[in-house]
Amino acid sequence: MNDASSIDEHRHPARPGGIALVLGLLLAPAAWIAQTTLAQMLAAWGCFPHERPVNAPAMPWLERGIVMLGLSALLLGVAGGVIAWRNWRRTGELASMLKEHGSIDRHAARDAFIARAGALASALFVFALIATDLAWLLVSPCGGR
Repeated sequence: MNDASSIDEHRHPARPGGIALVLGLLLAPAAWIAQTTLAQMLAAWGCFPHERPVNAPAMPWLERGIVMLGLSALLLGVAGGVIAWRNWRRTGELASMLKEHGSIDRHAARDAFIARAGALASALFVFALIATDLAWLLVSPCGGR
């Protein structure tokens, strides 16, 4: 006989850990913030040396560096999206199993909410990372292409 007491919600293998929930929620937004901040900082250093604008970057590696930064941030964002998607699926499985047994667990509901928020945030910020990468590829940081 299976009853709700036979399911240990706190140690269930489908339940994502706290680190996985945090990574799924924050990795893609953090990657976008880091990319935007670092790329703008590098472009400001390379395109406005001595507080005067230049047509070509003062640092010859600037455009390649920004592209590499964008690809790295995109990979981190996609990794956060994969973690968030996995968390969403795992918490959904646990919630449906608990529902079948008539059990209500606040911790499982909290985890499911965080997993859903992480999946939505990751999807939004992966899109933002792609849009930012395209903008950096199409527009020269110093304005003269």
